[in-house]
Amino acid sequence: MPFHVRLRFGPPPSPAITGTWSSSESAERKFRGFIGRYGSQADVRIELIEEGSEGEHTVRSWTRERGEVEGP
Repeated sequence: MPFHVRLRFGPPPSPAITGTWSSSESAERKFRGFIGRYGSQADVRIELIEEGSEGEHTVRSWTRERGEVEGP
């Protein structure tokens, strides 16, 4: 089951940088790394997404205003 980390520098539909990993641990490390590197910038949204048989599911997300949030 693939995991995606999406980094967006503005509200959707602004362009996003997305990476895909087969390991949840690897995707989690990248998610945390993006928070450390980009999390203090305005309008940044970072998402950890799990892809399953029913489509994509946001595991957690980060914005400067809300911090880390479980789910969508």
